[in-house]
Amino acid sequence: MIKKFFVTLIACSAFLVSCNNDDDSVDKMTIESRNSLDDKAIEQFLNDYYFSPENGKLTKFDDKDDSDNNYPSLKTLAKYDAAGYWYAQNPNHVGTGENIVSNDDTKIYLSYQTTIFKSTDDLTSTDNSSKKYYGNITLGNGGATFNTGDGSALPDPEFYYFMPTELEVKNGVTRANRELKYFTEGLKHFKSTNKSTSDLYNFQGVIILPSRSAYARNRYYLNSTNGLSDLTYRDVSFIYNFELVKTEKRLALAQKNNDAEQIKYYQSEIIKLSAGLNFEEIMYIDEFILKQKFLDN
Repeated sequence: MIKKFFVTLIACSAFLVSCNNDDDSVDKMTIESRNSLDDKAIEQFLNDYYFSPENGKLTKFDDKDDSDNNYPSLKTLAKYDAAGYWYAQNPNHVGTGENIVSNDDTKIYLSYQTTIFKSTDDLTSTDNSSKKYYGNITLGNGGATFNTGDGSALPDPEFYYFMPTELEVKNGVTRANRELKYFTEGLKHFKSTNKSTSDLYNFQGVIILPSRSAYARNRYYLNSTNGLSDLTYRDVSFIYNFELVKTEKRLALAQKNNDAEQIKYYQSEIIKLSAGLNFEEIMYIDEFILKQKFLDN
């Protein structure tokens, strides 16, 4: 088994304050104020929404209809991780399969809907349809899988796993310009449902990333034509309503497909982590290296 990647959990607010510029020409709100406003917005969102018992989709309580009064709000289910995000399990659909190890170790198949908001303290504006701190909620990067193709779960969405091309790297693109580290961390709290990837979605949970745990005030990579954007997801919070349908080990897939290039990549990554492995894991690496030598010949 490949050694797990360990992530040091740091107080997220302090970390991101040090990584982002507080003197900003686009948005004069300080990072501290933005973080506080995001937290207020998420608190309201958790109180206002619940998991639909039919398909796990996040649904807003209807003030004019009492039929949803007995459904538990997200607030009663959600947990806050010290790394700086919220997550909640849908009690009507709990996975019993495998957990992911990391996005480098584990390939995933995910059904999801991504929504976003930019928190606001203007609760009376005609532009704020909800009259809440979370303002207007819209579809975000990746949209929704049930609106894509045949609605099947998608492998490795780029907010989970993104490998820039050689040209993109030369142009300054990094994995962090697409991947959301704390989405991956949040996903570790869930097990796969082990359904067919073509089955109709039944969302098992939600991960909510305040802007400080998403792209904050950092750049987002749009595409090869438009490059890196300073504004696209600036100060934007993300809500991932999802089902982790299936997981696979990347190394096992590479070996199965006799993909020498991928095996070499994972070999280098494993060797970097070799210190501290137990006996079983070291033997696994030995077998892996022998297979690589065979392929090279």
